[in-house]
Amino acid sequence: MASIKVKLTESILKNIPLEITKINDTEISGFYLNVGRPNKESKRSQVYYLYYRLGGRGSRERRLALGSSSVITVSEARQLAKQYIGDVSRGIDVFLQNKKAAQIEKQESASPTIAVLANEFIERDIKANRKDVDPVIRMFEKDILPFIGNYKLKEITRREIFEKVLDPITDRGAKTQANKTLSILKQMFNFGVERDLIQGNPISTVKKKSVGGLEKSRTRALEFEEVIQVFDRLPKLGISQQVIYALKCITLTGCRPIEVTGAQWQEFDFDKMIWTIPAERVKQNKNGERTHKVPITQNMIILLDELRAAFGYLNSKFVFPSTATNKSGPGEQPVDRHSLSRSISRKQEQLGVPKFVPHDLRRTVATRLGDADIAADPIVIEKILNHQLQGVQGVYNMQEYMEKRREALGNWSNKIKVI
Repeated sequence: MASIKVKLTESILKNIPLEITKINDTEISGFYLNVGRPNKESKRSQVYYLYYRLGGRGSRERRLALGSSSVITVSEARQLAKQYIGDVSRGIDVFLQNKKAAQIEKQESASPTIAVLANEFIERDIKANRKDVDPVIRMFEKDILPFIGNYKLKEITRREIFEKVLDPITDRGAKTQANKTLSILKQMFNFGVERDLIQGNPISTVKKKSVGGLEKSRTRALEFEEVIQVFDRLPKLGISQQVIYALKCITLTGCRPIEVTGAQWQEFDFDKMIWTIPAERVKQNKNGERTHKVPITQNMIILLDELRAAFGYLNSKFVFPSTATNKSGPGEQPVDRHSLSRSISRKQEQLGVPKFVPHDLRRTVATRLGDADIAADPIVIEKILNHQLQGVQGVYNMQEYMEKRREALGNWSNKIKVI
């Protein structure tokens, strides 16, 4: 191992004899270049160092790496050496200082981001405990991750969550969506606390009134005349047949939009005149086993026959097949349930009735079944809606009331057969 003493320059670095492994600079005491052995490509590493003692003779020796010649120039290394020598003269152990800084930087770089937490939250909580995960995933993809996904969990603040996520949603008029986003973010951060990814939930005390405002439960139920007017005008407004038929099906059965749009032909038993909606489309806890049996009325038969005639050429398993989708071929997917609300929203003014959404048709069925000319029993109405009975009734009353449900829906169906 041979060393020489010479002023370090760029030209010196280009012509270092093979036997030389160390070059001590003549201008700065302790500043030197360490030269490695040739690698397979005959290249030699060159790293600048600063040797110093903190406290003079007899004190601990330090050798501080300043950087490789492939990263910094000689002049840059010389400037660093001078700076560190000045720090050492003031009693600063720059070796330990840099070591601590590197450890902090390593910890900072290892700190998980919101995107990391969101992914774990979706995989281990949302997918494990929710039946319909798509709305949550869309929420993250559209309104959350593009704006705060790269933030470190230890750095994110409540103010940034408001400014970058919640306020923009509220400002575009989607107040309910802003409240839903607040709720899912609270759940995510609580999950992160449980998993020891974050020390505390930065929005744990934020209330809905500070975001989208307090929400009122919807009470909209269409009058009978409004129902007739809506279905009289829908076919004249350029709305797809599938959407119109799906809205009719909700109105005939009182089922939820998601229960209707996902319907498959195999679910219909025309011998027993029963439509059995499987548990995965019934509103209940994930992995729930409760199905929903819907009596098939004569007007439902007419509607289904019309659907077969209109879309039978697709040979689709879905009753309401989609004919326009980018993800698959015609008939391979059902119509998107959100297309029902979008269609009504776009044509709301032309429909000529106060604002309503598809789910309001379900409330309309429940309300109109209680009208004097039908006067269905409240428990029968609850069964038609597939609500679980409360209190003692829920524990002890196992009746399905199928014939009374069939009678009530039949009477309602006859009343609106004009549609």
